[in-house]
Amino acid sequence: MVQATLKKLKDKSIGKKVIIRKACISDLNAMTSLLSELFNIETDFVPNVRRQRQGLADLMQYRREATLLVAVIGNNIIGMCTLQSLISTAEGGKVGLVEDLVVAASHRKSGVGRELLKEIEVIARAEGMSRLQLLSDRSNGVASNFYDCLGWVTTNMSVYRKKF
Repeated sequence: MVQATLKKLKDKSIGKKVIIRKACISDLNAMTSLLSELFNIETDFVPNVRRQRQGLADLMQYRREATLLVAVIGNNIIGMCTLQSLISTAEGGKVGLVEDLVVAASHRKSGVGRELLKEIEVIARAEGMSRLQLLSDRSNGVASNFYDCLGWVTTNMSVYRKKF
């Protein structure tokens, strides 16, 4: 469990402790709401509460291959991030896919996203992962700048998908 003090939040939240911890079943409703916020920003996805809740519940069942973190102030979940383990033939071992990094609109630009990613990196290293990767909506310049500032680099790879 990680604690951080928010330094840049609006007056009502300055100095409040943020706890970053592993998610549990009772967090599903708040996490699903955060995913709705995220999928309203991303152009490739649409919010679907039933699907997002099921996806999170499925990830929670596979704790050996997935980590779900939440950022909490008091009793309020204000952010979340998931990490899924993959095997890379290019790397010859475990790598991680970071998904669903989202911070509630009222707490963005406060350092919560940075803290969530820091903790994900600690977990990835501890699990022997040699690389992390994530997807970000190209049209979201704020997200691109955020990842750039944290040392993430774009690659020459393109993402393709096929839905069934």
